[in-house]
Amino acid sequence: MPWSLEHIENLQIVELTISGRVSGDELKDAAAARIALGQEKGVDKYIINVTHIDAPESTTADVYDIPTKMYAEKNLSRASQIAVIAPLSSESMWVTGLYEDICVNRGWRVQTFLDRNLAIDWLQESRL
Repeated sequence: MPWSLEHIENLQIVELTISGRVSGDELKDAAAARIALGQEKGVDKYIINVTHIDAPESTTADVYDIPTKMYAEKNLSRASQIAVIAPLSSESMWVTGLYEDICVNRGWRVQTFLDRNLAIDWLQESRL
């Protein structure tokens, strides 16, 4: 399993970390688990850390399906914020751009960052 989940209790954030080469099914499984943990903990702030992902272009349709189908099926709240930490690899950078564009075009609050601390700051701003 190329992904792991953590509930950061003091910040009320669920963080999904995806590393290594992933398939579309693994991306979908990780997204479903992230949403489920957020709902279980009453959290609507998420970090998707893909700093070390290797995302082949064959996952494009699956990346598209996550915000266009899964979010509605899993009843992800529109109040949710999702901060994405971009890959270090230029070959996988496409995945964060595609994901953010699809999400934002459908009304989800998603932003990509190069730095985890900036991502956390953005998620915490709305609590002020």
